[in-house]
Amino acid sequence: MRRYFDVRHTVLLVVGYGILPEDEDRPIAYELKQAINARATDGGSRSAVVVTDMWILNQEMADLFPAIAIGGPAVNAFAAQIYEELPVLFTRDQQVFVQMRQEGGKRAALWGLDARFTREAAETFVRDGFLDRFLDLVWRRGT
Repeated sequence: MRRYFDVRHTVLLVVGYGILPEDEDRPIAYELKQAINARATDGGSRSAVVVTDMWILNQEMADLFPAIAIGGPAVNAFAAQIYEELPVLFTRDQQVFVQMRQEGGKRAALWGLDARFTREAAETFVRDGFLDRFLDLVWRRGT
């Protein structure tokens, strides 16, 4: 059975391609995937999928999907592509960063100066309501 991914409702969680991001950031992405899927109440078309930065940067339709970069610009090419255009909504000591637009955006970046701080960014994203705001922007408006 082939699974269908709706570009309006499937959130891509983008980790860097390489040994360190695969080892350190991919587990964070899967935890975030669980948090997103727990909020999906439509019976199946809303979900999250973990992909690498190389996948998203090489797919024609990737721009149509809402996406969250996990890991900073040094280890995630997708994060490097989007982080300068996204406002910082949360930072701690210039080591932990949560970035996304408050309105009209479908991109976010969660990162820190190392894996521990990236994990803290993802936890802050969920705990402080940024995830719910992001999902409200990409799932509920225009649905």
